[in-house]
Amino acid sequence: MRHPQDDLLIVYALVSLAQEYRGTLKEEWALELAAEIADRHGLTVSDAIRQLE
Repeated sequence: MRHPQDDLLIVYALVSLAQEYRGTLKEEWALELAAEIADRHGLTVSDAIRQLE
């Protein structure tokens, strides 16, 4: 079982990946998955990333 902090790291990694693939389908997939994971914790993607800082 993953720790909630692990999910925050996954969201961050997916957003970083999305930035590398701007304008492609991979960007869309990464951001959608990041949003789904963040939402499981009642967070937006931005909030999840801020939680890491």
